[in-house]
This record gives sequence, C-alpha cells and structure tokens, in this order.
Amino acid sequence: MEKPTGITGVTIALGLSLASCLITQQPKTGEILFQEKNYAWAAQKLQQEFAAATELPAKANLAFLIAESYRLSAQFEEAEAWYQRALSLDADQRTEFLYASMLKANEKYDEASAAFSRYTDRYPFDDRGHSEVEACQLAAQWKKNPLPVTVVPVSALNSPAFDYAPVRYRNGALVFTSDRDLATGEEAYGWTGKKFSDLFTSAPDGAGSWQTPQPFSALINSPFNEGAATFSPDFQQCYFTRCGSNATTTDFCQILTCIWNGSEWSEPQVLPLLNDTCNVMHPFLSADGKELFVSSDAEGGYGGKDLYVFFRQADGSWGSPQNLGPAVNTEGDELFPHLGPDQRLYFASNGHPGMGGFDLFAAARLGRQWGNVQNLKAPINSGADDLALILEPLNPREKRLLVRKGYFASNRPGGKGNDDIYAFQEEKQKTFLLVAQVVEKQFAQAGNPNSEVIGFLPLAGQPVQIQELSVQGQPSGNPVTLTTDADGRVTLITEPLKQFRLAASRPDYFTRTENAAMPAREDTDEDTVLVSVRLVLDRIFRNVEINIPNIYYDYDKATIRSDARPVLDTLAVLLNDNPQVSVEIGSHTDARGSATYNQRLSQARAQSVVNYLIEKGISPERLSAKGYGESQPVNRCRDGVTCTEEEHQQNRRTTFKVTAVRPAPEAEQ
Repeated sequence: MEKPTGITGVTIALGLSLASCLITQQPKTGEILFQEKNYAWAAQKLQQEFAAATELPAKANLAFLIAESYRLSAQFEEAEAWYQRALSLDADQRTEFLYASMLKANEKYDEASAAFSRYTDRYPFDDRGHSEVEACQLAAQWKKNPLPVTVVPVSALNSPAFDYAPVRYRNGALVFTSDRDLATGEEAYGWTGKKFSDLFTSAPDGAGSWQTPQPFSALINSPFNEGAATFSPDFQQCYFTRCGSNATTTDFCQILTCIWNGSEWSEPQVLPLLNDTCNVMHPFLSADGKELFVSSDAEGGYGGKDLYVFFRQADGSWGSPQNLGPAVNTEGDELFPHLGPDQRLYFASNGHPGMGGFDLFAAARLGRQWGNVQNLKAPINSGADDLALILEPLNPREKRLLVRKGYFASNRPGGKGNDDIYAFQEEKQKTFLLVAQVVEKQFAQAGNPNSEVIGFLPLAGQPVQIQELSVQGQPSGNPVTLTTDADGRVTLITEPLKQFRLAASRPDYFTRTENAAMPAREDTDEDTVLVSVRLVLDRIFRNVEINIPNIYYDYDKATIRSDARPVLDTLAVLLNDNPQVSVEIGSHTDARGSATYNQRLSQARAQSVVNYLIEKGISPERLSAKGYGESQPVNRCRDGVTCTEEEHQQNRRTTFKVTAVRPAPEAEQ
C-alpha cells in the first residue's frame, strides 16, 4: 500500500512512496517507477522509452509522464519543455493547464497569462483559468515592483542537496533539514535520487557567517526521512517529523518528540495527535509553548494538506485538533506553519493566488480564527517553490529600521542545488520629508520693526531654492527651486542623512538661508520622518534703526561678551546672504555719567561689533560704526531724572540701520 511521506523539500512534502522508502528492486518500466514516486529514476527511464516509441499515443503519454516526473521533483524548466512536447503530440486539458503552470513557475508571466487565457477559452467552465490569468498579472507586477526586501542565500549552510526548514536553536545556532551526503544511511530516496533527509545544525562562526553544518543527533536521525524540527522555549524538548520506521512496515509521516537530558536527546517517541491513517508533519511550537501547529492531510479538511493547531491542556497533553479554517486552508496544500513574534501565522501554500509553485503567506489572528491572508510578494516569493519561513526577533535598533527579518527556503534559480536556505530582511518604508515655510513678521505697529512681533504671515507664491550639500558642507549637484503654497510651504521628498541649504529672497526683503539635515533611518521610529524649516523674511527698512536684542557689555567695557556672540553670528549670516546691503552699527548708553564719557564708550562698543562682523567675513566697506552716547533715549530717562534700572536698560542698546542697498548682480546685467 502506498502512503504519503512528505518532508524533504516541497516535492517530497507532497509525495507518495512506499512507506519504507527503500527501493530494493529496479522496476522494468518508467511508468512503474513513476507510480512508485521514484521520479529521479523514472525521468531517465521514460526518456529512453520515449526515444524508442513509434506510436503517437504512446509517445504523448510518455512525454507527459516525463514532464510530471520533472514537475514533481521541482525541475520546472525541464517540465515546461516536456509538457510542450506532450501538447504537440496530443492536446489534453490537464497537460495544457500544467504547461501554463510551468510557464508561470519559470516566471514567464506574459506567456503564462496568454496560455491560461487560451485554456479558459477552451475550457470556460474551469474557474482555475480565470484566477490564474489574474495571478499571472499580479505576479508580473510584484516582480517588476518588488518590496524593499533584501534576500541573500546563506551559502555556508547550503549544498547541492535539499536544504530547508531552518529553526533557531540554543546559543544562536540553527537546526535545518538536509539530504546531503552526511545524512544517515546508504540508500537513495527514489523521489529525488539522493539520500534520505536528516536534521543538521550549525552555530555562528563569530565572523558573521556559520560553521560547517554537522548532523544534529544520532538518536534523532535515522536511515529514513527526518526534518522540520521545532523546540520548546527553553530548548529542552524537540518535536520533529519522521517518515518511515523500518524496511518492512508501511506507515505515515508522524510527529515525534524527545527530551534533552543535559548531554543528549532521549529516544524519540511518537506524539499521538491524529489517527494513524494520515500524515502529520511540519510541527511548530509557539513561543509560550501553548500552541502546536502542524500540517496534515487528515480527512475532513479542505483538500490536500491543511494547517491545524493543538492547544496544550492543563495536564500537559495536547487537545483536539482545530482546523485553521477556509481563510487559510485551500483545495491545495498548506505547509510549514510558523507563528512569528508579530503574532501572524506564516505558511507556504500552492492554493492561494501566487507567483508560481509554493508561495509564502501571512495570516492575522482573529480571536481563535485566522484571516486576512496576504501574499508576501517579491522578492521573498518567486515563480519557484518558496517555503518554511521563520522570523527572527528584532533588537531595538532593528525595530526602527526593519519590518521583519528571518530565513526561508527556495529552489529558485541561482542557488547551490535544490532547496537552499535564504536570509531576508524587510526595510520599513519610511518617507523622509523636508518642509520649509516662508513667512514675514507681523508687528504690533505696522511699519515699525522695533514694535512687538505679534505673529507671522505666510508668503504664498514664494520661490525657495534648495541646494543639497556634501558631507563637507559644499554644494552638491544642481539646486531645486520650489514655489510655496497658500500656507507658504514647500515639501521635498528626500532620503536619510541628506543635508541641504535653503534660501528665499524677494524684492525689498533680506534674503534668508537656513540649513537642514535629515536624520539616519535608525534614529527615528516614525514611518514618516519630517524635518521642518522656517525661513523668516525681514523687510528692509532703509535708514531705520532696528534694535539688536540681547547685546550686553560689562560695566565700563566695550568688549563683546560671549552671550552676545550668537546674536551677532546671526547678523553676520544675514549680511553674508545679502552682500548688496550696507549697514550702520549704532550703540546707545543711558544718561548716567558724563555725555563725553558716554559718547566715547558708545563709539567703542559700536566699533567692537563692527570688528566682530569683519572677523566673520563681512567687508569693512559695508560697515560703519556710530556711537550715539546718551543723545537718543527711548524714554524719559535724561540727566536729572530718577529712573528704574529697567528703564535705564531700555536706553542701553545696540542697533543696525540699512544705509544703502546696491542693485543685485542680476539687475545690473
């Protein structure tokens, strides 16, 4: 009697074989080999028979069986060629559908869509044709516009054999399934022509890669197929799949469990989850140890292999199986469940719309139900078989950068052999926005720049020049000019770590510049990163003294104090941005002391400001110093009038006055 086995790669995970899986006698025909699921040998034998056949029906049947042998052993390019040959000999509904499916698996989406359209025209009552046309169109879009996911093969773990189903083990190691040459036993598995699969392990090598994989445990690995392991949170208990138990017994795939005794694993014992007339495989234990997910072809499902969950009971046993329902399970096969740290269920399926072969999907938990199934799209998915995804926990820095990271297996082109293990990480789709607003001051007394600023008015239709800067602060590339909207704003979509200089100018106003720097991706948790800059354009009031606030001097001194330098630095920037403007720097004292003394002191203070601005690169020809002494008080505090210290302070002030505005170079030309 033939039984489903199912753990070495996707093709084996779906296959039928003699339960012992040991082929001791070579069948005489390719068709018998095919019926026994010995596809590696069947393909060779069938091609010999095809070459010798002379009758058209026989050649058509042999071509179809060759194509099937290649398809079921995940050799899709060879399968496509042989389905096409079979169609040329005898057009058949199943052959036509499978030929279109192989075009899709080989990512020839336009050709596949056309083939499925022809299939739909010929067989309009088969709804699969319509859905596959749509799936091909979606797949083409996903391939053309992949998600921001980096996918790289884990070369140190991969081999020409089947390598898949990675799972985290203690101390950062990985345990995975492989049928490489180090696997236990000497017999070949007829499905693949390779050895039977075992569990292997590899630890980090300390240099960002992995040590050479070694067999996991001699007590777990056997001459038959083992694979797809999962561990309790403390790594003291292991669950895994085994298919085959000895050379004479016929049995199904089962979940086995064993305990770590401190130095070795105990003898594995069968975990009685479902009856012994179905396959149970691909266990996954939740992080809290309370849920066990499996794949099974038990009766009563939705078709093929379905996903089930068992809940741990108070006595430590597992309760009754619960099918995850029609939102997850399909008429096809659902395999390799994994409950991620984000509490979404990840699994492989060939029943949901996908890119070809098995695709990886995620489902959301809705109480004890599951729904909102989403295809993970390219580049995680491909036209090949993509399966056995696991997620890794993210550290705080990674949470700012990534949506998720982990491993999965795929037999996509470019690997070392059959199924290979790939690492992936999906970046957050962060948007970096630079927003600048251009405004002018609104004074309490219109036209008096020394009155209180009571607000800011946005300037609509104002050009803003944005110049990208290099790391050294030098202009890089051509500037961009944007025009403000009704709120006086412009917005630039940019990238992390970019630096900019923004400038705005208009007639009869001072040109204003500001610098802006975008943060690094890892410095923010937000999906939309907004850096705002305000450009305040000051109107030019000619021959009007304007107070420079916060310019203080020590008693009886004209030296610029350190607390005045930031204000004067701002004035220097303004003058550098407006080289056509000449100004007078004025200084005023209070009425205390003699007029001669105050005049001399104020002149010295005004000159100190001029000297400071010259040090900052302002041309001396544009600057003049004027000491006014006590001659222009702003209040009643003159000689002989008693005033408060606050009133005296109002008279001790530094000012600037625009004395000339030369035409801009553009106007002179």
